Amino acid sequence: MKNTGILVAVALAGLLIVTLLLSGGDQVIELAPDFTLMNLDGEFVTLSDYLGQVVVIDFWATWCSPCLKSFPNLHSVVDRNKDRGVVLLVVSLDKTANRARDYLIKNEYPTSNVLWESLEAARGIKELFGVVGIPRTFIIDREGFIRYAGHPGNLADKDLEEWL
Repeated sequence: MKNTGILVAVALAGLLIVTLLLSGGDQVIELAPDFTLMNLDGEFVTLSDYLGQVVVIDFWATWCSPCLKSFPNLHSVVDRNKDRGVVLLVVSLDKTANRARDYLIKNEYPTSNVLWESLEAARGIKELFGVVGIPRTFIIDREGFIRYAGHPGNLADKDLEEWL
């Protein structure tokens, strides 16, 4: 009888692992915490202003090699879907705004969607979302609920499709 309980627990754990591996990211259904941060153009951006659109939020930094490697894929997926109401907000965890700005300009990425007010403010938003490591990407549906949390390198059009 004791062995049956162990077998059931192992089977359930295995099923959970397989499900997470196949999904490419965690399926999450919770209300996204609202926040306001300044973007690199000096304008304040508030998450709740984007209700009615699908928002992809990415936490990254220029010192993070996996972040830089995933950036082209992330921008490509969002660009292909922007006409369908997809918006990208990028929270920079760099020590200074200039580091992020210089990288973005050099690599021809827009700066208006990159949020950096101070390292402390960015870390506060990171904590609100429960981010423990970067890069980390979230998809927020049109009603403001987090529907996906995962690595931006794994993000694909199919991950957005359900929320468009």
